[in-house]
Amino acid sequence: MEFDELIKLVKEYQINPQFRDEEAGFRCCELALAALQSGNYGVGAVLLDADGQVLVEEKNVVFSTQFCSSAHAEMRVLDQYEAYFIKEHPPALLKLVVSLEPCPMCLSRILLSGIGVVKYLVEDAAGGMVSHMSRMPPAWQNLASLQSFYHAHVSSELRQLAKKLSQHNLVYLRAALLQQRGSDA
Repeated sequence: MEFDELIKLVKEYQINPQFRDEEAGFRCCELALAALQSGNYGVGAVLLDADGQVLVEEKNVVFSTQFCSSAHAEMRVLDQYEAYFIKEHPPALLKLVVSLEPCPMCLSRILLSGIGVVKYLVEDAAGGMVSHMSRMPPAWQNLASLQSFYHAHVSSELRQLAKKLSQHNLVYLRAALLQQRGSDA
């Protein structure tokens, strides 16, 4: 799919109020589009407070300005939360909504953070870890038992949009990552 088509899909998307996570999920998609526009992976994340209001939102910026392997959307959300909001907003009362299933690095950080509920729009067959939680070491599985992980309650149209955003430019981004590592694998 051409990038202009993705922009059009996001701009013309109509939020479906029948789905409880649709608004936050759409915001994740807007952030994912912004990430793509700046040459990064198409992933966005939103942290909601106990009342469902946006507390922190971020996009992936791994390749922005200077390469930063930890600049995943989820990691950036947690950095801001822990720096500015943790005292006023207990983690167990918060909900993290992500456009793409968290990778092993992000999942580990989410488990340590204690965020109460984690929802993602689409699975990541190539790198997602939530769907493989049973493969985590026992101590990590124990932490996971104190949190809830779900597919976000969004329309199939929004789920498809998130999938398209997450998969756009993957060949180029994979090559850029390997080049950063000095590898041709």
